Amino acid sequence: MRIEITTDAAEFRSVAGSFLLRDPLRHTVLTTSVANHVMGIDTPAEASRFLSVLGEDASVVGAAMRVAGRDVYLGALPPDGIPAVVRALADVVPESAGVEGIVEDATAFAQHWCALLGRGFHRSYLTRLHRLGALRIPDVAGVSRRAGESDVALCADWLAAMREEAGMESGLDEAAIRRRVDSGRWWLWEHQGEPVSLAAHHVPIQGWARIGPVYTPPDARGHGYASAVTAHVAELLRAQSLDVCLFADTANTTANRIYRTIGFHPTHEFAHYVFE
Repeated sequence: MRIEITTDAAEFRSVAGSFLLRDPLRHTVLTTSVANHVMGIDTPAEASRFLSVLGEDASVVGAAMRVAGRDVYLGALPPDGIPAVVRALADVVPESAGVEGIVEDATAFAQHWCALLGRGFHRSYLTRLHRLGALRIPDVAGVSRRAGESDVALCADWLAAMREEAGMESGLDEAAIRRRVDSGRWWLWEHQGEPVSLAAHHVPIQGWARIGPVYTPPDARGHGYASAVTAHVAELLRAQSLDVCLFADTANTTANRIYRTIGFHPTHEFAHYVFE
């Protein structure tokens, strides 16, 4: 087994792309992040690292990345390869603040990482990946519209509020949100002429498109707006013959309920650990 690490997203995609696309649903975060880097939607961070695990025949058998923020994100990895992946990343990005991946892999990674570097860790959240089955459109007052330049500041404020509520580190800055809004993939739900909810989707990869973020400010909750705008985006994606997925924090019972109501079903569970 050999491990290769690069700072070049395009190079990583050329090496590991076929491996990632064998399971585009599980690897939705990896593939969209790499695509955003290659297309310039995300500006490359100095500490970005893309890791491929190669087997004895030089074929890719595992992948991981460390990009925006300071966390490691795991793709599928051979179970016996996790200690080697930990050592390789610890050599180049020892300041990494946490790890996220399928529960079993993320747990094993955190255990090996903290044993190697003499640190502790704790789980900060669990998320479920869902895929869309039969879409059900809710009957909710209001209309959808595509977000535009004048909405960038609002989208940035709502995204910051969402991450603060979830106990997550700060995410995209306003410039990154502007590039996403300019791509036409962010949508608002309006009621009586005022924006009341937000849903976006990522660049489609191998027939899959992931919805997120989804957010409704506290004073607009309880009216079905998030269900409506999420279903609207899902309907648009389905019209393009795309499969649709999204994540929901397991602690957010409301989000999990409304996603089930409009037709989403859980497929994978991911854990996020913070290194102490």
